[in-house]
Amino acid sequence: MGGTLDFKVRKTYYSTIVAASIRIFNVETRVMATKKVVVLGGGYAGISAAKTLEKKFKNRPDIEIQMIERNTYHTLLTELHEVAGGRVSPASVRIGLNRLFKTDKVQIIQDKIDNIDFNDQLLYSANGSYPYDYLVIATGSRPFFFGLQGIETLGFKLWSYKEAVVVRDHIYDCFHNASTVTNREKRKKMLSFVVAGGGFTGVEMAGELGEWKNKLCKQFSIDREEVSIYLLEALPNILNIFDPDLANKCKKRLEKLGVQVLTQCGIERVDKDGIYLNTKKKIEGTLIWTAGIQGNPYLENMDIKYDRRFRVEVNEFMQSVQHENVFCAGDTISYLYNEKPLPQIVETAVQSGESVAENIGRLLGEKKMKPFVPNYHGVMVSVGSVYAVAKLKSIKLTGLMATGLKHMVNVHYLFGIGGLPLIFDYLNHEFTDRFVTPRLDVIHNDPLHKNVTQF
Repeated sequence: MGGTLDFKVRKTYYSTIVAASIRIFNVETRVMATKKVVVLGGGYAGISAAKTLEKKFKNRPDIEIQMIERNTYHTLLTELHEVAGGRVSPASVRIGLNRLFKTDKVQIIQDKIDNIDFNDQLLYSANGSYPYDYLVIATGSRPFFFGLQGIETLGFKLWSYKEAVVVRDHIYDCFHNASTVTNREKRKKMLSFVVAGGGFTGVEMAGELGEWKNKLCKQFSIDREEVSIYLLEALPNILNIFDPDLANKCKKRLEKLGVQVLTQCGIERVDKDGIYLNTKKKIEGTLIWTAGIQGNPYLENMDIKYDRRFRVEVNEFMQSVQHENVFCAGDTISYLYNEKPLPQIVETAVQSGESVAENIGRLLGEKKMKPFVPNYHGVMVSVGSVYAVAKLKSIKLTGLMATGLKHMVNVHYLFGIGGLPLIFDYLNHEFTDRFVTPRLDVIHNDPLHKNVTQF
């Protein structure tokens, strides 16, 4: 009798222990399952961060990853000049996000975030709110106009897929319309183009326009001498990131294409009558603005420290100096490395995206974070379709060799984010599927909405 009672007591005791253990395990599992990492932005930095997180946590059901992007596609910003200059189809710079994430580990949400509550850890849009445990801000950059009158409203920008198409169509229309006009002054205004900014984007845009001009003049029977293309740079030289000898080679190539390169020449204001320069000259024509960039102004009035150009202040771990669970990558960063600002180039975006993903992984694994150490391989710029200059460490390349290298870099990036299918698409767009006529060209739409939560 006593033995039976003792057995029952022990059975009840152990059953209670097991049940309590199960409850504790279930609670811990639920707590762990709430760990949500949200990547805000689908540019170079956002894609890099999300893919690194996907790889790192592919076997971790307790970690959820979301990417919130206003578009259903990733844009190859470094190739926008090819679209704006009429060289390739717009589809060539747009990659559906669903093609970049093959598993369900990264949930893609198409939405526009309007506000962030860093205390409650919530992202707000017109459609609702999104909670997060860790946030990666990778919203890229926007044009900066230096407070100059008229540029934002009267000038064309080259900062998105849609803007590149608008620029392309406008240039084509200018030549088409000029061919039907006999008034010399009106034709001159239609056929005058000003590219403001002598950095990478400005030089590449001017080079594309210089090449496309010849084809358009032939198509519409316009004398090349009637077309004026200007590249403006406020500093003494274009491409200040390059050595002077390489920058000078770019300048000579632009001049060979019919581009007038004006250095130490800035814009004072723009109105409906023309573009007014600090040299007291006025140019009537189309303005394409590529001269300045800043972080995303949507951060204004939010509770996070940023500099005067809306770039978030971060520490050596690319972590917000104000919020420990908020990281930044790409053009969103305000940080001095070796007492110099990080350059706003693709390598910075990709490497910083990888770095923040790795550090989030270390935090979740209760390990020490590692500082971001950039490793730049070089810089390159194209001037038209068959000429480029490049500097890789101490090696300098020009002409077709540099052009080939630029294609190799693009192929390497595309393979890294999407594999062979993206390489085949790239080669097709660059070498066979040539652009013909705006508004009539066939855009090979990706199935952009597959695996995308859209509101």
